[in-house]
Amino acid sequence: MVERVLLVEDDELLGVLFELALCEAGYVVTRARSGADAMEALADPQPIQLLVTDICLGDGPDGWQVARRARARCPDLPVIYMTGGGIDGWLPQSVPLGVLLLKPFPIDRLVEMAGHQLSAWAEAAKHQSA
Repeated sequence: MVERVLLVEDDELLGVLFELALCEAGYVVTRARSGADAMEALADPQPIQLLVTDICLGDGPDGWQVARRARARCPDLPVIYMTGGGIDGWLPQSVPLGVLLLKPFPIDRLVEMAGHQLSAWAEAAKHQSA
């Protein structure tokens, strides 16, 4: 099964680097450059298996809002949050659980975390259907 990833990153250079790394790891990546772009991508009937989102996305929806919309569609969707700021004040109520990567981080850490999240998600789905 080919795993589809929605990558939400407003920094062009980081977005390109993250997208290339995930594609090289074998994932099909849809890249959104803003929260609004991500909301449009989530309306696509093609499901995603992983959301990777920056938290601060400039004007419009932030990463938390994108994650809430994604989880409304798929409640157990794995989410990887990324931020270049500290984590103080970044954990508001009602935010979908996920993992947090603090920028800067090695690119291979993102690929490793994506694999881990997708494996855990697949394993949980297998146990739910058994």
